[in-house]
Order: sequence, then C-alpha cells, then structure tokens
Amino acid sequence: MPSGVEFIAANPQSAAPRLDSQTIHLWRVAYAPAYGRGPLVALLAAYLGIREDAVVLDQDARGKPRLARNASTSDGSCGLEFNWSHSGDYALVALSRGCAIGVDIERLGKNQRSLEIARRFFDPEEADALAPLAPDTRDRVFIELWCAKEAVLKAAGEGLSFGLARLAFVRRKDADWVLKRVDSALGHVNDWQLTGFEAAPDYRGALAWRGAPRAVVALC
Repeated sequence: MPSGVEFIAANPQSAAPRLDSQTIHLWRVAYAPAYGRGPLVALLAAYLGIREDAVVLDQDARGKPRLARNASTSDGSCGLEFNWSHSGDYALVALSRGCAIGVDIERLGKNQRSLEIARRFFDPEEADALAPLAPDTRDRVFIELWCAKEAVLKAAGEGLSFGLARLAFVRRKDADWVLKRVDSALGHVNDWQLTGFEAAPDYRGALAWRGAPRAVVALC
C-alpha cells in the first residue's frame, strides 16, 4: 500500500455517503484537551445521520471506544467502525464499514529515550536498526515505528499491555517500516494492511486494518 497520504478539505455530511466497504475515511481535525471527544462525536454523528447528542459510546473490555450496541442511524442500520488518536494540536479519526481499524498520531520532536525504550520493549532487531542512526533521525524513525505498532494493536483491539515485541517490523533502507512478524493472536502477517504517513507538519500518523486492501480517502 502506498505511504503517500494527501489530505483534502471536505464536509463530513457530504463525505459520509461515500464511505463504503471498499474505502476507509481518514480525517484530520484540530484538537485540544478541552475538546474531549467532541471532534470524534461530531464526525460519528455525521456518518450515522443523527444528532451529536444522540451518539452513544461505550468501550470494550480493553477500554477501546466503540458505538453502543443500541446506537441507531437515520436509516436503521449501522456497521460503522471507527478509531481515533490525538497528539498536540491534531486528532486523526478513521472510519470504515465492517472492518476494525486502528490509527495513531504522534508529534515529532518530543523529548524521548528512543533507544532505551526500544531496547526494553521492542523486538531486538528493531532496536538494532535504530542504534546506528544519528539521534535526530533515530527519534523520528522511532516515532514512525511506534505509530505503526500502535495502529496494528488498536485495530486488533489490543492495548500496549499486549506487548510491543509481539509484533516486529523491518525497516527498508530509506523507506518505511514493514510488518515482518506478528503473534499468532493477531493472525498472519499477510492479513494486515498498514500505511505510515505525514499527518501534518511535525506529526506522524499510521493506519492499520486486517483484511483486503481498501482505498484510503484522507480528509480535513
């Protein structure tokens, strides 16, 4: 799947009818802690065709937000899946029909102990790939890897406690991380679709799902 993702301006009410079983809609929205789940709820309301105050969320056993089972749409159907992530001034919201998805966004340039964290929590070969890089490059590449791992785990309905070393990536020279191995609980490595991208200047994003390739429509 190509890693280039270009966000285009759109209106949620106009975009919602175009979401089908062959596409994923990826929204980038402004975010601040005071907004809470407001940006997410606004998008869900548009895609469900209901008022924002009618959107009801709960969470699964691992704390992943989901639509409450009694949530209804204007046409009486649902099938809408979503995931979201926020960092700094932005949030990403991914939406699909009948396909669990995971998305992550991280701001670059934060103080981080990239190699120390990788040595402790990642697959040893991933840490070895990070070790020879210059510090600034290492921090950026580390964030790329972190986003990829988070996106896959979120799509699988797992959290960080599942274990970051239970899925491993290999970095191609001058290219992005590619999924190399997954724990059997996550199925087979070839089942997964993953793309990493520049979410905004100084922000990294990743999107993952298990199943057939789909077209990703990036909107803002």
